[in-house]
Amino acid sequence: MARHPDRAPRRDGARGRGPADPVRRLMVVRWVIVAVWLALLVSRVLVVALAPHTDLSFFAIAEAVSIALGVALIVVAVVRAQTIRRRRQDEALALAIRRIDPTVWLVPAAPTAELRAAMEELRAEVSLGERVTWAFGATEASLWELDERRATRLLVIRWSRMVHVGLEDRTPGEGRRACAVALHYVRMDDSPAVATFFVRAAPGSKRLLGRGPKLERLVVDLARERIVS
Repeated sequence: MARHPDRAPRRDGARGRGPADPVRRLMVVRWVIVAVWLALLVSRVLVVALAPHTDLSFFAIAEAVSIALGVALIVVAVVRAQTIRRRRQDEALALAIRRIDPTVWLVPAAPTAELRAAMEELRAEVSLGERVTWAFGATEASLWELDERRATRLLVIRWSRMVHVGLEDRTPGEGRRACAVALHYVRMDDSPAVATFFVRAAPGSKRLLGRGPKLERLVVDLARERIVS
């Protein structure tokens, strides 16, 4: 994670795939399922018409299995489409950030309640979503969010005003366990402040990293030669 914190996002045209691909796949899956159901229904009607005394238990089992598989496939397709949509939004934000500074190190994150409160204090008009991105550069750390199609820089912390970087055990909710990265710094008015955030496992992912080698390595890399107390 330290040497390869993120991958440069690929443009959709690189492999000839467009943003409508997940929707198109979902439509194909839906029509395949409908075709299977119709085939079973027509077969059952024909069997009943041609041989009324035939045991139809096979068709009942086949229909139940096909309905269960169809519902499962649709649920999986919807979840996957949402994941792809989130990843593309993160990639769009990464591209926008790198147009400004191509050297930054991007870390997909999720805000903590403390970070939300700090943002409300600094910028009352901003309401953080579930996914944000930290851009760590040579001179500063900046918090970004994709507002519709516009990349918005919400918070900037100069490394010269950073005091400490560490980990804090937090509970993000819903029974999940995660660990937050805490950036202790000094504001421009010389007052102390802290910005905490969870690290997402990957762009587009909702899974948060717990305490372990990846987070510890992240903290070491952020703290190395960047702390001025």
